[in-house]
Amino acid sequence: MEREELNFFLQHADPDELLNLCQKIEGRATVVKVKKPTPQTLLVPVADPVNGGTFYGGEVLVTSALVQVNGVNGWSMVMDDNPELAQLVAVLDAALAAGIDEEEIVALAGRGQAILTGRAAEETAAVRATRVAFELL
Repeated sequence: MEREELNFFLQHADPDELLNLCQKIEGRATVVKVKKPTPQTLLVPVADPVNGGTFYGGEVLVTSALVQVNGVNGWSMVMDDNPELAQLVAVLDAALAAGIDEEEIVALAGRGQAILTGRAAEETAAVRATRVAFELL
């Protein structure tokens, strides 16, 4: 798993597992908040199919955090106003970069990816159930 994907998949992992793993890391490493979790908005660029350019389609609320684990920076950006989740994901990002509990962090992100994939499959099934077969009408 690429580090760039880690942030996204960890957001969908079990919150209790995130907390337990972070507490384990904080018990064995030096964790410093560089930037406390801060809510902010981001402009969302949208591709313009007519002229091939882009425009800003709106804003999205996110929370970002920056921490250091044993002097190595870690960062997170999570959806919505969720400072606790942003802090936990940032700690795990920094721990991964510092080489602490790498296998556990990647495994947790993998479980988050599986949860996300399952939700997407459920949503697809729900949408498919509304399909109209016009040839039967």
